[in-house]
Amino acid sequence: MNNKTLLSPLSLSHGKELNTLVENRRAYTMNHCELNVFETFERSELVPLTFSDLVITSMLRGKKVMHLFDKPGFDYLPGETVIVPPNITMKIDFPEATINQPSQCTALAINHQEITNTLDFLNENYPREDKRVWQLNYNQFHFFNNYELAQLINKLIRISTGDALTKDVLANLTLKELLIRIMQMQNINEISDNLHELSSSSRFAYVLEYIRVHLSNKLNIDALSQMAFMSKASFFRAFRHELGISPVDYIIKERLQLAKQLMNNPHNSISEACFKAGFNNLNYFSRAFKKIEGITPSYYKAKLRDGHLN
Repeated sequence: MNNKTLLSPLSLSHGKELNTLVENRRAYTMNHCELNVFETFERSELVPLTFSDLVITSMLRGKKVMHLFDKPGFDYLPGETVIVPPNITMKIDFPEATINQPSQCTALAINHQEITNTLDFLNENYPREDKRVWQLNYNQFHFFNNYELAQLINKLIRISTGDALTKDVLANLTLKELLIRIMQMQNINEISDNLHELSSSSRFAYVLEYIRVHLSNKLNIDALSQMAFMSKASFFRAFRHELGISPVDYIIKERLQLAKQLMNNPHNSISEACFKAGFNNLNYFSRAFKKIEGITPSYYKAKLRDGHLN
């Protein structure tokens, strides 16, 4: 099961609200961004869509196949987000859209100057530990929503579609946090995908590689802090600043991924997967699994047995 958090779908357009059955658009414009809601009610192929600003798109209902950057088309499903640079054309297939089962997607277009101001503020006031600059990474343009990201996108949708007098201020503050969360997610994905290449030059890559290799062992935060040549307090603060997650939560997340891999083997019981992944308490493991995955380990194991999980 893919670990992703779904967004709250919006009510669908109908009747006179529909101008077209393919990518029907509703727009909510604010000072620094514009929220677009697109709905498609019939099967279509290679529908082009281009924005003059950076756009953060998020699926709410149905399925698309996205064609971007001359790469092979990929399935785009609820719980997922794609970021697209300015003036890049998306070509979109809607293989399953019907009147009764339409696709629905948001596209948040963000003013270029607002992005520049946010990046300049972060680089000046909160420089990264690895000395690299804060910037959006367009090589990582497709990702699953974690809980924090989903909450922020849901909040922006509520603000944009609401009628509060302060909506521009609220949207601007939430927008800044959304950009930070996306960059933190990209940082952790980049480090996780390139641990061996980065471990000699990045203190966090070295620590993350150590954690990954020693997941089944007891991991001591004091020892990890020393590996990064930091005090415990500085390590916690810098880790969360760079990667958007605490060291403890990162270890739990990685152990849960290992436990899922172990449970994929029918010969491993839930208890064996728990302890082999480094957890020392079955009840704690079950609670953490339910919190992160949304289902219990026993339900996950049953679905695996029935062939309903990939």
